[in-house]
Formats: sequence, structure tokens, C-alpha cells
Amino acid sequence: MKARLREGAAFLAIGGAAFVLGAVSLEALVRAGVSPYAAQVPALSLAILTTWMGNRRWTFRVDAPPTWREFLRYVGASLGGLAVNAATFSALTYAGLPTTPAFAAATIAAMGFNFFSYKFAVFAR
Repeated sequence: MKARLREGAAFLAIGGAAFVLGAVSLEALVRAGVSPYAAQVPALSLAILTTWMGNRRWTFRVDAPPTWREFLRYVGASLGGLAVNAATFSALTYAGLPTTPAFAAATIAAMGFNFFSYKFAVFAR
């Protein structure tokens, strides 16, 4: 039980850090004149790189050195979460919600999918 709580807390903390980095970069790009849809590409890329490094080390405690294969599996597993994220973000911004709250809601919608994909498809032991 303690391991599951630690795992969940680490996942949330790492996701929170990635959210802040992504949201700040998204907002900066939007303020610089980039469309919110185009600005999501670098914002989400930064978030994925951040969560891969953090989740492998602290959430799932992988001791083996990182590999390109693992990273590509991580990116592949993220595609489903990104689809959920993009659909939610698009719907909410189209409905008039500002970019940062829409980004937050989209991130939350994709979290559960991502956690189980990473746990069972990427970092399964």
C-alpha cells in the first residue's frame, strides 16, 4: 500500500512540475502571437520529456540506464494521452475557455490513461 501511495504521489508531483513547465511555455508562446494549437506542440514536448525523466527515476524507480527503445515506447504510450489532451484542449478553447485553464483540464483528463500506460506498457517489470 505504501508503495502505491508513493508511486501515485510521485506521479502527481512530476506531472505537476511538467504541467507548470508546459503551461508557462504555452502561455509565453501564445502571448508571443503563436496560436494556442501550434503552441501546444513545444509545450507538450517539454512536458513529455520532463515526465519521462521524472517517472522513470522517482515514480517507477527504474535502475537500468535509459534507452532509446524505452523512450520511444514512452512516447508511443503518450500518444493516447496526447489524443485525449488535444481533444479536450481544443473543445474547451473552442468553447471560449482561456488557454491555461483549458491546458490544465486537458492535462487532468489524460493523467489516468498515461499512468496505466506507463506502468504496464513502458516500465513494467
